[in-house]
Amino acid sequence: MKKNFKLAFVVLAAICMGQQVKAQVHDAQANVNIILTDAMSITLNTSDVNIEYATAADYGGPKTKSMPNHFKVISNKTYDVQVEIDNQFSPALNLSNLGLTVRVASSTPTGGGLTDAILTTISTPQALVTGAPASVGTLYNVDYIIPEATELLDKTAGTYSSTVTYRISAN
Repeated sequence: MKKNFKLAFVVLAAICMGQQVKAQVHDAQANVNIILTDAMSITLNTSDVNIEYATAADYGGPKTKSMPNHFKVISNKTYDVQVEIDNQFSPALNLSNLGLTVRVASSTPTGGGLTDAILTTISTPQALVTGAPASVGTLYNVDYIIPEATELLDKTAGTYSSTVTYRISAN
């Protein structure tokens, strides 16, 4: 009997060892979609640009007002930036004679082409930056330049104002 018990145990062990335990495996799949939309924005950090003529020396040559981090661009594509003057200065100044120039300072790492925009005609966009690479936040240092003060001579003391608009577009 003991022998039969041992034999049965050995046979049972052999049968059990011969069988492989298989876990049940099921797959579930998920589709992952990345949906891109063109995203472009330009944000002014400082909206007031004050070019002051306070002394006689100020009238003697070019006058530059530097605006560090003046605007920020976010774009998922290569882009261009244009600038235009929206209206005549009030009180009136002759835009052609004034020669107000907007320039991206050389300290700005744009990666694109830079052009001085001379704002002499109302609502006429001028190229400022061309072919700048996609960016998650390029900050632009901008200089506003009046090359000479001739147009400002014989004007009444006070504040002369106009509006400048920056526009971003895909390149």
